[in-house]
Amino acid sequence: MKKKFIGVWATFAFLDDTCDSITSLRKANFKGITTHSPFPQHEIEEALGNPQSRVPFFSLIGGLKGCFFATFLICMATLDWILPVSEKSIISIPSSIPIIFEATVIMAVEATVIGMLLLIYRSHKKHLFPTSKTYRDYTRFMRDRFGVVVPCKEEEIKDIQAIFQSYQAEEIYCEK
Repeated sequence: MKKKFIGVWATFAFLDDTCDSITSLRKANFKGITTHSPFPQHEIEEALGNPQSRVPFFSLIGGLKGCFFATFLICMATLDWILPVSEKSIISIPSSIPIIFEATVIMAVEATVIGMLLLIYRSHKKHLFPTSKTYRDYTRFMRDRFGVVVPCKEEEIKDIQAIFQSYQAEEIYCEK
C-alpha cells in the first residue's frame, strides 16, 4: 500500500516562474519534485537536474545481444549443414550481414521498450502524487498551465507555499 501524499502542488502560467520555483525548491533540499507541462520543455528538465536517461543502455545491450545471437545462430546452422562448394569458405560473412543487422535492430527495439516500461514503473512507484479529487480532475496541465508537485512533511508546507508565492503561482493547493 502506498503512503498517503502530504505536500503542496501549484500551477504556473509562465515557464520561467516554474523553472525558478523548481530551482529554489532544489536549493532548499526538497526531494521528489514532480512537474506537469502541456508540452515537453528542456528548461524544466534542466531545473530538475535529472540525470541522463538509462534507456540508451537498454538499447545497446539489446542490440549487442541480437548481434551475437544472430551470428551464433548463423555459424551453428552453417556448420551443422555444411554445403561444400569448391574452395569457398563455409561461413560466408557478406551473406550474413542482413540477418545480423535485422536481429540487432529487432532486439534493440525490444530492449528499448522493455527498458522504458521498467523505468516508468520504477519512477511511478518512487514518486508520490496527490490523491485529492481536485488534483485528479485538474485538466489545465494538458492545455495551458505548468504544475509543480512537492511531497513534504507537514512542518515544511508553509516554506513551500512561500516559495510558490514568491514566483507568482496562480493556484496553490495543500494536501495533508
